[in-house]
Amino acid sequence: MKIVTNQKKIDRNLKLSKYTLYISLAMLALGFIWSIRNTQPENSLIGWLILIPSYFLVQISIYLSNKWGRSPRPDEIVTQSLKGLKDEYTLYNFSTSIDHVLVGPSGIWIINPYHQRGEITYNDKKGKYHQKGGPSFIGKYFGQEALPSVHRDVKNLKNDLATFLQGKSITTETEPAVVNLFIGEEVEIKGKDFPYLTLKSNKFKEYLRKHADKNILSADQIEKINKKITSK
Repeated sequence: MKIVTNQKKIDRNLKLSKYTLYISLAMLALGFIWSIRNTQPENSLIGWLILIPSYFLVQISIYLSNKWGRSPRPDEIVTQSLKGLKDEYTLYNFSTSIDHVLVGPSGIWIINPYHQRGEITYNDKKGKYHQKGGPSFIGKYFGQEALPSVHRDVKNLKNDLATFLQGKSITTETEPAVVNLFIGEEVEIKGKDFPYLTLKSNKFKEYLRKHADKNILSADQIEKINKKITSK
C-alpha cells in the first residue's frame, strides 16, 4: 500500500493543540485567582468573562489533543491497520478535504475513525448508533468520549469529499463508500444492521481482501484518480 500523508498539517495542528492547552490553563488560573481576590459582586462578572471562554478553550484543546497529540494518532492506527495491502491501494492522510481516503480496486473509501470505547450497536427503529459502557459520564462528557451523531458525520464527510472530487474533475460510476472504523482497543461492535460498514480497525483489511473480486476501479482509473488527487 502506498501512503500519502500531509506531515506539515500534522505538525501544525500538534503545535496548535499545545498552544490551545497552555492558553486555556492560563486563563483558568487567571479566572480563579481573580474570583478569589475580587469577591465583590460588581467584580464577579469579570471572573466569569474569563472562566467561561477558558472552559470552551479546554474543550477545544481536548479535541485537538485527542486527534493530534494522542499516540498513536488516528492516522497512525488507520495506516497500521491497512499495512500489507497491495500497492494498488493508496491511503491519503490529511491530503484531501477529509482526513482519510483510500483509493484502490474496491473503489474510493471514506475512512471515518472513532476512538470511543464500549459496546457499539445500531437501533434501526430509532435510526441511531448507540454506545454502551466505556468511560463514565464524566469521561464521556469532559473527555469527549461520547459517541457523536454518526449519521451527521457521514453526511458531512460525503459532502466534503464530493466537493473535493468535483474540484479535481474526478468522476466514478460508483460513489465513494464509507467505513466507520473504531480504532480503540476497548470497543466491541455488536449486531449486523448498521447502515454503513462499521468495523474495528483490525478488521477492515480483512474485509477488503474478502471482497477483492469486486473490482470497482480499473488500474487505469486508479492511476488517473491518484494523479488528479495529488495535482496542484
